[in-house]
Amino acid sequence: MNLFLALGYKEWMKTRRILGISALAFCMMLAYTFVEISHAIRLEEAVNVWYAYIFQLASVAPLWKWLPSLVGLLVALSQFVPEMTNKRLKLTLHLPVSETVILVDMLLYGLGSLLLLFFLAGGVLACGAGYFLPAEVVSLMLWQILPWTVSGLVVYGFTVWVCMEPQWKQRILNTFVALSGLSVFFLSDTPRGYMYFGWGMAGILLLSFLFPLYSCVRFKDGIQ
Repeated sequence: MNLFLALGYKEWMKTRRILGISALAFCMMLAYTFVEISHAIRLEEAVNVWYAYIFQLASVAPLWKWLPSLVGLLVALSQFVPEMTNKRLKLTLHLPVSETVILVDMLLYGLGSLLLLFFLAGGVLACGAGYFLPAEVVSLMLWQILPWTVSGLVVYGFTVWVCMEPQWKQRILNTFVALSGLSVFFLSDTPRGYMYFGWGMAGILLLSFLFPLYSCVRFKDGIQ
């Protein structure tokens, strides 16, 4: 238990600044979204604004589309780039615990940090939007941002996969595969457009966290 707490503290020391900046970015995004909604209601009246959201499928929080992916990318880079460039991962994997268990612990730290950040920001967004908008519009908004939110977790897993891959040619191939999988989450901005693709999103998310385990084995075996 002490070992895993020490690993968690080590990951926190590497990612605390990025997580702080990410939290600030979400706060700014939320403030901008609420100001935009209230400004639109004052100018065009609430009924017209609701009509745009319900029938014209206007996005309530358009800035949410790219922010989770950017945060997932930055958290993964802050965790694993130092490990690879300074060869610290090789020392970490020689601890008296299975390398798979160590990597899973590191991945769970990143996943947990992102989930906490996304959940808190999403809760504030839903509550704040609910102050200005009817429940139907808030529901549409949450359906719309769901694939964008999951994309942040997928970006994190795929970025770890690319970072841990010891061979540069394979890293390039991994990048193309990752971009192809990630593009699925941005094919449609229509609310409820991914309602029947839940298993597909879950499958891509699962693969994004399984692939790093394969690269970890390649790294441990000394493949160049």
